[in-house]
Amino acid sequence: MPRRFFSAVDVSAESLELTGREAHHLQRVLRMQPGDSVWLFDGQGHEVLAEIVAIDRDVIRLQVVERRELAQSATLPVTIATGVPKGDRFRWLIEKATELGVQRIVPLVTQRSIVDPGQGKLDKLRQTIVEACKQCGRTRLMELTEPLSWRDCLTTEFPGRDVWIAHPHGEPVTVQSLAPTLPPLFLIGPEGGFTDAEVEEAVAAGARRMQLGPRILRIETAAVAIATLACLQSP
Repeated sequence: MPRRFFSAVDVSAESLELTGREAHHLQRVLRMQPGDSVWLFDGQGHEVLAEIVAIDRDVIRLQVVERRELAQSATLPVTIATGVPKGDRFRWLIEKATELGVQRIVPLVTQRSIVDPGQGKLDKLRQTIVEACKQCGRTRLMELTEPLSWRDCLTTEFPGRDVWIAHPHGEPVTVQSLAPTLPPLFLIGPEGGFTDAEVEEAVAAGARRMQLGPRILRIETAAVAIATLACLQSP
């Protein structure tokens, strides 16, 4: 099966050029040659099969052989606004959320937050999204937003959404009971959890408490559990 590469280019063109990190990987790591075929996806749902026609230093020139556009997902677009775990656990969360089909991840800064990812870390995490898309066959990049304060989340993310907040004393949910009619937003607190005031503010703004089982889950475990449930839903 041809390898997959990400390239934010006009995939409607007959010939394409691959540059940068992806070109380096194709040429220097995989040692691919003219005549080899690759799949290129643009992160917006389009994908083309192309043949390598020339390799000129760090520019790979390709000729398009076949085009395809994947249909929009049958599920509602899922957004998870989450506290950021320590260390490499957020990268793992990003990778698995991409594979499961989450549309957006919003790093959430709350009263008990400890980690507030900087721009350098966010850029590395966006590359993790690209790599996860290449691996799992996804053609639309998951969006990773800039960090958002709790107050801004209430005012900008809540309107027009079905909102759930993960809480140990919430309502148990299953695939059957979780049936959003609007684009869903799921809230996951930091390692210390949401404060009582934050939970009450979310409920007052229309959120519902949801329980993810009898045990207290880590941030990334809760995110995977939610993504698995929510991304199975159909509108």
